[in-house]
Amino acid sequence: MSPNINLRDKGCNMNQVYTKTVVHMEEVPVVHARGGQMRVLASPATVGSTQLIMGHVLLQPGEEIKEHLHDYGEENVYVVRGRGTAFIEDIPHAIRENSLFIARRGERHRVVNEGPGEMELVFATAPLAPRPEIGHREV
Repeated sequence: MSPNINLRDKGCNMNQVYTKTVVHMEEVPVVHARGGQMRVLASPATVGSTQLIMGHVLLQPGEEIKEHLHDYGEENVYVVRGRGTAFIEDIPHAIRENSLFIARRGERHRVVNEGPGEMELVFATAPLAPRPEIGHREV
């Protein structure tokens, strides 16, 4: 059985690897710096993943995920609910519940919630960058 680690107590340090197998969303701190309410659920810091990061985002109406890119991996984003626009290299793509978009390595992308309600997203980026601080770059 894997140890039960409270990630809030640990500060979710990206330089420390945890051996937890199951992570509950409420155990993971919310990150607001990139827009919306983001929680990185699968990472080297949360479950010791070695191949990808995966997480969850809630965007309120009018909120957006800031434009960024990934130099080492591609990001796939699934829309659980809501509707809006994914801008990939400045090209708008309508997204809605039960759709997915991909931002390939090096492509600038951002998401805007243009619906009347919350937009809920699940994202996965792979492969991992060699170091966490170079896996995501705002532009």
